[in-house]
Amino acid sequence: MARSPFEWDEDFQRLGERVGDFFDRVFGLASAPRYGLQPTWRPSVDVYRVEDGVAVVAELPGVNQADLKVVVENDRLRISGTRPAVNVGAAIEPLQLEIDSGPFERIVALPPGAQADSITAEFRAGLLTVRVPLREQKRNVRVRVNDPTED
Repeated sequence: MARSPFEWDEDFQRLGERVGDFFDRVFGLASAPRYGLQPTWRPSVDVYRVEDGVAVVAELPGVNQADLKVVVENDRLRISGTRPAVNVGAAIEPLQLEIDSGPFERIVALPPGAQADSITAEFRAGLLTVRVPLREQKRNVRVRVNDPTED
């Protein structure tokens, strides 16, 4: 069974993200400034096919809804924002730091037929769920062939 280009695009996107996550974790880049900007982190994202389209779930604990931005640009869903650093009071010296903070951005390629004007999002208990409805795409379309000599 042939795979659609969307499925290949998803696979390559996931592969790139996993390779990026691997290098971030191995070399500690997730908490280091990238491109001369402030520290960044990479929230986990799951993408599901659902009955009426696609559901994207992003794990964003500690992010305030006011600091969250969800935008569709060029058939891509962009989730971005900032997670504030943990504040425990007047800590003299950190002994172990694993909770990432700062700006983040995740981009998810949307499949053909995505209805950007009907997307809904819900943010509850640190999980952002974005539902993207899809127009039904006709798989087989019969094309009428004209005979130019019949004119």
